[in-house]
Amino acid sequence: MGEVFRPKDVIKRRKFIEEALHDLSPSVRDTVIDILESWKGEESRDHLIKMLGKKNVEDILKSLESYVF
Repeated sequence: MGEVFRPKDVIKRRKFIEEALHDLSPSVRDTVIDILESWKGEESRDHLIKMLGKKNVEDILKSLESYVF
């Protein structure tokens, strides 16, 4: 059985992700959010690195790790 999240928690998580991605253009931000929400480990990380560069991806992932989903 999957995890169940309260709507308030989903909105809070989405806002936290959007804040972490505030420097990106809207279309890139939407693509990155889609990748983060369907995370597939190294495959997703590699795709993000190709889009944003290694330094940006490390900074984004570090800021997201501070938030417990």
